[in-house]
Amino acid sequence: MKGSSGSALRVLRANVVARPASRSFSSTVLTQNFAEGSSRPGKGESYPGESTEQAWKRNLNEARDWRRRRDSQRSSLPLFIPESVNPPPRPRPTSSPTQATLSTLLASGAALGHSHTLTSTSYTPYIYGKRAGLSIIDLDQTLPILRRTAALVRDVVKADGIVLIVGTRDGHQKMIYRAKERLEDNGFAVNDWMPGVLTNSETFFGIEPMLNKSYKPDLVIFLNPSENTAAIRECTSRHIPTIGIVDTDTDPRIVTYPIPANMESMRTAELIIGTLSIAGQEGRRLRLKEAERRATEKGRRGQRDRR
Repeated sequence: MKGSSGSALRVLRANVVARPASRSFSSTVLTQNFAEGSSRPGKGESYPGESTEQAWKRNLNEARDWRRRRDSQRSSLPLFIPESVNPPPRPRPTSSPTQATLSTLLASGAALGHSHTLTSTSYTPYIYGKRAGLSIIDLDQTLPILRRTAALVRDVVKADGIVLIVGTRDGHQKMIYRAKERLEDNGFAVNDWMPGVLTNSETFFGIEPMLNKSYKPDLVIFLNPSENTAAIRECTSRHIPTIGIVDTDTDPRIVTYPIPANMESMRTAELIIGTLSIAGQEGRRLRLKEAERRATEKGRRGQRDRR
């Protein structure tokens, strides 16, 4: 009994001593596995015995390597162009104010008129129909009229004429002064019309502008002609042609060149005055180019005469 109990005690002690060895072995193998990359930690995690700063630097280098590999793969991939008879569609260029289209006029709300019960009898040729109680303006007529009017402004400025822009609403101020900047010294903008500017010019400007006739503009553009009938009468009495955005409740004959469109819409007014002012800017550029060409020819003739 004593011998058997002693042997059992020796076996138990041997097992107790052997356990730490197995634990140390397992931890060593796990550390080696982490070091070899067999079981990598997740993003932002660190290896055992690795500081936070070291883990951050290691993750940063790994991210940089991954980006380099990705860029190299992208650069090495060939561009795939499918074989087809028809070429791929090209993107449409953005429309400029010099090329107003039906879509731009429609998007600005130019076709919306007033109630059909308020439609002027003289406005009937420009009416497309009525919808939800409103008169719809025929933009198929507005577009060519706008283009012809833009050509008129271009020719007036090309002949060194003066264009006066009148818009008396609060929303007109920015757009008319922007149009004036395009026309430079060939354009003037008025946000508030003073009665008698044309019919009583001597009181406003004196006798010298009256003698030189420098007080009279060659063309006047009204953004809201129905609200400036007094100014239109002054232009008519002085034989000054006028352009105006005419709505369905207004007689289009009050101005010389009516543009049938929605007068209440600021987007429509900005589109129309932008088109007209850019056309005038083009006329000014052509006039300066022609003057430069004439000056060059005159200088060449002078050199020939000297010889």
